[in-house]
Amino acid sequence: MTGSIIRERQVGDRWMQLSEELDVEPILARILSARGVESRSDLDYGFDNLIPLDRLFGIEEAANRIVRAIEQQERVIVAGDFDTDGATASVLCVSALKELGAKNVDFAVPNRFDMGYGLSTAFVETLLRLEPNLIITVDNGISSVDGVTHARKQGIDVVITDHHLPPKELPPANAIVNPQLQGCDFGSQPAGVGVAFYLMLKVRRNLHQNGFFEKHGSRPPNLASYLDLVALGTVVDLVPLDHNNRLLVTQGLKRMQSGKTRPGIETLCTLSGVNLQRISEVELGFQIGPRLNAAGRLKDISVGIHALLAKDIKSALPYATELHQFNQQRRQLQQEMTETAFDTIEDHVDPKRRGVCIFDESYHEGVVGLVAGKLAQKICRPTIAFAAGRGDKASLLKGSGRSIEGIHIRDILADINTTYPELIRSYGGHAMAAGLTIHRESFERFANIFDTFVKERAPENAFNDVVYTDGELEDHHFCLDFVHKIEALGPWGQAFPKPLFHGNFQVLNQQLTSNGKHLKLELIRENRLFNAIVFQRNNRVPERVKIAFRPSLNAYGGRQTLQLIVEHVEPSPN
Repeated sequence: MTGSIIRERQVGDRWMQLSEELDVEPILARILSARGVESRSDLDYGFDNLIPLDRLFGIEEAANRIVRAIEQQERVIVAGDFDTDGATASVLCVSALKELGAKNVDFAVPNRFDMGYGLSTAFVETLLRLEPNLIITVDNGISSVDGVTHARKQGIDVVITDHHLPPKELPPANAIVNPQLQGCDFGSQPAGVGVAFYLMLKVRRNLHQNGFFEKHGSRPPNLASYLDLVALGTVVDLVPLDHNNRLLVTQGLKRMQSGKTRPGIETLCTLSGVNLQRISEVELGFQIGPRLNAAGRLKDISVGIHALLAKDIKSALPYATELHQFNQQRRQLQQEMTETAFDTIEDHVDPKRRGVCIFDESYHEGVVGLVAGKLAQKICRPTIAFAAGRGDKASLLKGSGRSIEGIHIRDILADINTTYPELIRSYGGHAMAAGLTIHRESFERFANIFDTFVKERAPENAFNDVVYTDGELEDHHFCLDFVHKIEALGPWGQAFPKPLFHGNFQVLNQQLTSNGKHLKLELIRENRLFNAIVFQRNNRVPERVKIAFRPSLNAYGGRQTLQLIVEHVEPSPN
């Protein structure tokens, strides 16, 4: 038997002082310390602690151009993206600009299957009929050199708001707001909707200072009403939950829980079976977000944007229902594609590869990113899944990649593009996720080069399968009160992971759920019986196991009980 892959997280030096300062028991202080929390201020999510607006490069120039557009009632188009972050940012900008006084504002989103990502030249061509004076991109644009150039030649000004890593050549926009710009010491990595929120705050401030609201006999709008959108986009886009992002998410969740959310979100909660009063980052990430993303993956994110723009439940319901149906289709597609991908990996991919690329004619372009994520998690390798282009783009393959800790997939693509300039037609992304387009005939060559570059740049032990936990729990921690204490220290998410624990148990009983996809366990430890579940597992476990788990609240039949959510199972050494 091989050794355990479970390791305990490293804890900071000040965890004992943190326990005293926060007046929490030691294990909670150790959890927080392991995630970089050093003092009470790191958990203070009051709005006064928001990073100042002027720390964001380019925000002054961008705000001034938008202020002029509002004052002169110019035609403004918000150019969005086809995921939840892009949808929430589009809704925020369109709605906020109207509240701020703009009367000629609308949104547009490119068809991902025909025009691809960002403010492309083809997308700009479709916008010309709207005769915009100003285009504001949200969650995209930083790589759109050709599209921005084309817009400027047509006499259209462009303000870019984005959070993706910039290329060496920046687009010739009138202003660019992006915390990833070189020299920008913003101190946080917001989602695209977070960048848009900051810009709208700055526009409101500048309008107020110019006397715009006083001149028109109006009051500055309360832009905190858009924090539900900011929370949703931030959680679903999986940006790091640093202090500033946790603040934004916390404030947004509070508004939702108190019923101060837009009808579209309320309707999606109802269709998803989510209790709005108890909503957390978990429901945003696993219930609401996937329904919005499904529209962009399968057809048109505009359905999601219209749902979030709806003024009442009645008008939101048809859009939310369509999103719900899209999500059901997406689940079926994802399951079929993932099964095909797992078979491909087992039968045709060399296990010695460190960077994995797969392609199948049946793959759906909108779902390949989800499949790549499942594969990367399973095989602990950066993985890119490719789908065939459609129509006049049939000679191309469109890939979506997901990485693992310590390997920056977008930087690897940038290095490949520098070394082999003709290999990649376009690319962009983050450390953990990226997209690209290549020629169909280049697939094998690209796959080999990607593998080589991953091998050369991967840190030592990057491919070792390791599960990090926060240690073992004492008997008195196995209770709902401890679960509530953990929840109260959230929001948890990317770079601020929800606590995970480990321990040895005896398996008393095990059986599959009715759909055969998950394994339910009855475990014994120190003469106590625990109910547990292992999601996405359909085979039995040994009689004695060492597990990594999260204690959780299971509400069923009007009762609340403790349930262990098992993330990893291995034979117990005892």
